[in-house]
Amino acid sequence: MLPAYISKTQFNLIILISIITLSLFSIIWHHQTYTLYKQINQTNSEHYQAMALNKQLLSEHSQIMSGNEIKVHAINSLGMKEAQKKDFGRWYKGNLAL
Repeated sequence: MLPAYISKTQFNLIILISIITLSLFSIIWHHQTYTLYKQINQTNSEHYQAMALNKQLLSEHSQIMSGNEIKVHAINSLGMKEAQKKDFGRWYKGNLAL
């Protein structure tokens, strides 16, 4: 059975232990938050590096592709028509198309 009366010393001791316990939990929580913040920053950095590498590879691939491959892809896949001489306008390469 619990005593009906708690002395001031016992009450202060219970409060002190509670405060110390909550302080330790707070320190642990802040440390976990900090490590999560560091992991998020590292993951974001790796993501941006992967995106930059992907853009670089796409740029290099587009530079390697010849103009003829692009033209064939545009005609076949995109359904575009091949440009005719009359489509270039009157002053194309100094030629006057009347």
